[in-house]
Amino acid sequence: MSYTVAEFITLRLKQLGCYHVFGVPGTSCSDFIDSLVADPDMQFVNTVNELEAGYAADGYGRQGAIGAVSVAYGVGTLSMANGIASALTERVPLAVINGGPTDKDLRLEAEYDVLFSHSTGFGKTDLKVFRKLTLGAAEIRTLEGAADRIDRLLIMAMERSGPVYIEIPQDLWKQPIGHFSPNLAYSPRRFRRGARAFTNAVADKLAQASNPVVLLGAELVRFGLIDEALHFVEAQNLPFYTTLLSKSLISESHPLFCGVYDSDLAPSTVTQGVESSDCVIALGCLFGIDHRYMVTTLGDKLLRVAFNKAMIGTEVLPKLSLGASLESLNQLPELSRTDRQIPTVAGQTYQDRRAQWQSKLGDNPYSGTLGHDGIFAAIGDFLMEQNDPYYISLDTCLASFPGADIPVLDTQCFLANPIWLSIGQGTPAAIGAYYATGKRPLIVTGDGGFQMVSQAFSSFVQNQIPGIIVVIDNGSYAIEQFLIDGTFFTEPDKAPLDYVTLNGWKYENMPHVYNGGIGLRVTSYEDLLGALRHAHARPDQPCVIAAQIPMKDLPAENRAFLGI
Repeated sequence: MSYTVAEFITLRLKQLGCYHVFGVPGTSCSDFIDSLVADPDMQFVNTVNELEAGYAADGYGRQGAIGAVSVAYGVGTLSMANGIASALTERVPLAVINGGPTDKDLRLEAEYDVLFSHSTGFGKTDLKVFRKLTLGAAEIRTLEGAADRIDRLLIMAMERSGPVYIEIPQDLWKQPIGHFSPNLAYSPRRFRRGARAFTNAVADKLAQASNPVVLLGAELVRFGLIDEALHFVEAQNLPFYTTLLSKSLISESHPLFCGVYDSDLAPSTVTQGVESSDCVIALGCLFGIDHRYMVTTLGDKLLRVAFNKAMIGTEVLPKLSLGASLESLNQLPELSRTDRQIPTVAGQTYQDRRAQWQSKLGDNPYSGTLGHDGIFAAIGDFLMEQNDPYYISLDTCLASFPGADIPVLDTQCFLANPIWLSIGQGTPAAIGAYYATGKRPLIVTGDGGFQMVSQAFSSFVQNQIPGIIVVIDNGSYAIEQFLIDGTFFTEPDKAPLDYVTLNGWKYENMPHVYNGGIGLRVTSYEDLLGALRHAHARPDQPCVIAAQIPMKDLPAENRAFLGI
């Protein structure tokens, strides 16, 4: 059977487990989209704008298959660049499939100085930009060897877990691709040079440590290594924590699970459990600014391997893959004490986990004015009621701290953006996660982040995605106010910074604008719990809930950080 270039890329995406491509149509990629539409196994998900498409593909790629996105050249690709940067930073396999200028376009622009459509006039802008935002980028300008070049890029995205960029001239989509292998067969390479040194260091530390712990990270999800990591922690009877990026990779009902190490800025029993350890073994973890204190103070008590790099403190070992390190670690004899007290949080409710904060929780979350604590108390209670698992998507906002404590008993049903920290990512990324998992999304977002991407609600309506979006409505970019000038929260009469305040939206009226869905506003714990139950009973449409709270309200972690 003969395949065109467009049909070939469609086939390869399916072979990598991708059955949904997100995007906004444009003439440069229309032939590729036609190929997707013609394939009964594929769906092109038309989003409202390009940034939403990039975030959605990012959310899809976090679930185990490759994500894919295709938008118009120039005006579209540059608009979605932030979503691709998110995938690069947080190591998500994703393919940007772009239609580019023809040879004629480039020749006429060079000879006559007349720009082709969406050209900047400075030559191959998209290719140059995405070389900086992907693991690999190439334009395919000839059919000879095209199949092999495309295959190499797609395999790179999977083997190294990150985005790649493939640009096809607009007049090449319908051309025959020529001979290619029927299957895209590959197995991730495992680098083993540092395995002995790393395993010996772990064995020595475990033999001497009185309170060793393990941090399990997102690479375990990306490469399907969760079972191997779980075998290690169970064989050695080691307490384990996850990062916020890897929350729910193992059910939080596991007796060795001790919590989510979300940030060293949030002093808590979880933070203390990691930072006071005399041996921290980090497997597949990405560390960002919120982990800086932990990483720099533990020194050689921190042993880590992630994405083909192993370190003991600041010492970099020879190249080592996570899979190879787990093979070696799982051959160790039992080295860890079995009589150690495990500070597990398994079986605890959201309120149980938050009880450590005591007075820092502020007012009773079940009565009076709604605040961050009341919002998550209601969400935690709601989730405990449900038999069907929800997919939790937590946007970058002050809620990131309490959101880490939501008990998640299902696996791989939580999404956050804690390394790249892009405000607004959570809502559109949940669209991709929904298509990849089929689980109903429950999104928690700040009002500032939601205003950036609120048009995504139209995609929920159009595609009948029954997402529940809880907007924390405090009228400001509260996280920026906290980071720039926290005295606003400690001084009762102090005004907020002019440039962090938002125009107040009536989020509950959005269904009238977007022609579908449910809109509600709540001001108390009971109101929010009732609204969540109401939305749950309507699985045929999305719901946006404006959870109105005072501008000066803070989660307990932030209150502790400010000493209030």
